[in-house]
Amino acid sequence: MHRGKISVRNLVEFVLRQGSIDQRRTSSHTAQEGARLHRKLQKEAGEDYQAEVFLKTQYEIENEKIQIEGRADGIFLFDNCWTIDEIKTSAVDFDALEPGQKELFFAQGMVYAYLYATQENLDQMSVQLTYFQTTEEQITKEVRSFSIAELNRFLKDLMKEYQRWLVFQDDWRRVRNTSLVQLTFPYEQFRKGQRELAIVAYKTLKNQKNLFAEAPTGTGKTISTLFPALKTLGEDSGDRIFYLTAKTITRSVAEDALVALTKQGAQVKSVTLTAKDKICFLDERRCNPDDCPFANGYYDRINVALWDLLHHESLMTREVIEEYGRKHQVCPFELSLDVSLFCDLIIADYNYLFDPIVYLRRFFEEESGDSYFLVDEAHNLVSRSREMYSASISDQTFVQLQGLLPKQKRKIQTILAKIISEFDLLKNFSEKEGWIFKHQQAPAETLTNLIFQLSEWLQEYLAEQLEDANKEQMLQSYFECLRFLKISEFYDDSYETTIEIGRYEITIKQFCIDPSAFLEETLQKGKSSLLFSASLSPIDYYQQRLGGGEESLAYRVGSPFPPENQGVFVANYIQTTYQKRADSLPQLIEAIQLMVTSKKGNYFVFFSSYHYLDLVYEAFTEQNPTIRTIVQDTKMSEVEREAFLATFVENPVETLVGFCVLGGIFSEGIDLKGDRLIGVAIVGVGLPQVNHEQEMIKEYFAVKNQQGFEYAYQLPGMNKVLQASGRVIRDMTDQGIVLLLDTRFNTSRYRKLFPEHWRHARICYQPQQLQGSIEEFWQKKKDES
Repeated sequence: MHRGKISVRNLVEFVLRQGSIDQRRTSSHTAQEGARLHRKLQKEAGEDYQAEVFLKTQYEIENEKIQIEGRADGIFLFDNCWTIDEIKTSAVDFDALEPGQKELFFAQGMVYAYLYATQENLDQMSVQLTYFQTTEEQITKEVRSFSIAELNRFLKDLMKEYQRWLVFQDDWRRVRNTSLVQLTFPYEQFRKGQRELAIVAYKTLKNQKNLFAEAPTGTGKTISTLFPALKTLGEDSGDRIFYLTAKTITRSVAEDALVALTKQGAQVKSVTLTAKDKICFLDERRCNPDDCPFANGYYDRINVALWDLLHHESLMTREVIEEYGRKHQVCPFELSLDVSLFCDLIIADYNYLFDPIVYLRRFFEEESGDSYFLVDEAHNLVSRSREMYSASISDQTFVQLQGLLPKQKRKIQTILAKIISEFDLLKNFSEKEGWIFKHQQAPAETLTNLIFQLSEWLQEYLAEQLEDANKEQMLQSYFECLRFLKISEFYDDSYETTIEIGRYEITIKQFCIDPSAFLEETLQKGKSSLLFSASLSPIDYYQQRLGGGEESLAYRVGSPFPPENQGVFVANYIQTTYQKRADSLPQLIEAIQLMVTSKKGNYFVFFSSYHYLDLVYEAFTEQNPTIRTIVQDTKMSEVEREAFLATFVENPVETLVGFCVLGGIFSEGIDLKGDRLIGVAIVGVGLPQVNHEQEMIKEYFAVKNQQGFEYAYQLPGMNKVLQASGRVIRDMTDQGIVLLLDTRFNTSRYRKLFPEHWRHARICYQPQQLQGSIEEFWQKKKDES
């Protein structure tokens, strides 16, 4: 909902939607293809046909004014009557459309007809529904005529229902703004650097700029960005804030900060969006009315559920959404999306803004620019955005479909055979030329066109065969095809197509090496953005990689903690490169021993891979059977993660050493305060493993800016190191050590990337020097206490 303004489509769908959620009827069209078909039909309509006509009106109801606006697909004169053309395209047959769906289409046309009739002082209008069935390319047209009185009465009824929501929003906005103008910082004192960050954040938001901010762990980045964002919102300068994160744990931190602000008097409605698979009430997610009672009749019950939820809750966490989902028997995921339209703060994963497939179309399809974006742990967005703008598909997807679909479906089977033969051709080429991996700049156009044809027929088939026992498996394949097709729309010079011949399958991938232009375009959909992290060095690298543009701002906060509370030691005699690992193993074991035996307590040791972790762990435990150890598993559930962290207790009676991987779930985002963690050893400089994709990134940036190695390996690796080291000092009174186990840390290439509070790092050239330095640090801390 947009206060004072609403699109024709949103108005009609919000008030009149009915029926069930049914993913089997999902449209297979990419935005590009849908627009192409619209243009084709508009062009064929003749020279007198006016296409894409923008219409708007100020509608007044009981002293409330709201602007209704939208773009009519077409307007033309037929038999002396002006006609609105509402174009819809789908693979579903016209006769198979749900009655409610058809009425919704006509309702949109009727609102456009009202807007045009009042603008041109007409007393009669027609609405034509032009329906293009894509697989058979059949066009069906249905026309209905209306008097201006009928159109006026129709819109009046629509607005009467919508008005109570409008009044609710206006009333709430006044309450919200009043509370936020009066809001004060929720803690008695600002931490060091926190006030300055909050001021810079406020000025950035007020001036509608984008800010990249590095603030070390413990600065209190969440409250330092959320507080000024809410203050800005309270000045009635925007509709909402999106707080975007990479991990569930950071969403909890944002929720906690909001609780503190509400205790201080902030009146804010917020919702936390939880992934569909996680929040689904069923054991196995099946989004259709036959298998899910929460999908069946969803649109018939949702507005009652929303009204109840909005009038009784403000902080809508996962638990609250689930409670009201069960109460009103509506899908909790869709409920959270629908209530988000009325919320001032939306806490969600990155993909709800940045992913081109799953982003929230209800907010970002029409660029209103009335939102503020707060992007937490923004360093994660570099790799995440590459994943979001890439898509792969294998021949096995189509082989399985071949077996699942009836043989008599000849048109689909013919297309499937053609697709599989494309993969077979690639395998033949690979055998002749002697390769198992290949990449090229050109897109796989032939394959993409065939997949599009398949998706059209598949959509039609899935809509018809609702009782097919294999429908869920087919749906998964169908959605794979859709993702591949939608990513193909973005394919440009920042992409490469890769072909990988595996033992059992052939995979083709559209790999986005540099999504920065897409991210920049996305950030422009908001009024202003704050992107922040404890490790965002060098800032200009992240500004470039995350679409900051030339006008983005940069700010760095110093460490808020006393530098003498952290000892940083570089073991400048240990080499951890792959070739040297076996030789340096005894020295590495000894260095870890020196750290964990210097003071009783809890420690982490981080490795660049599970393979290296296993090698060292086996040798360490063999030599130190009495030291208690715990190892990160390759796949851990949330319960297992919590159990792992729970072993790191306060005031430990014995030493505990956790063996973990860099860049994993325990190397960032966790908060072990006090003596729950007093030391971290980092083995190696964290370079990503050499693989085809990393090498493609290296080659791409070597040409683009002569920084191929830095962008592909060094900077992502160093970020992992900085994140892992940030687990040690979490509060003003925390004390601990960081042990950097690799000679490369003492080279200028890496020293220039050290944060300010590492400038006092001590370089140790032999084990005895390392031992003396660690013992001296702890003795000094003991003397001070």
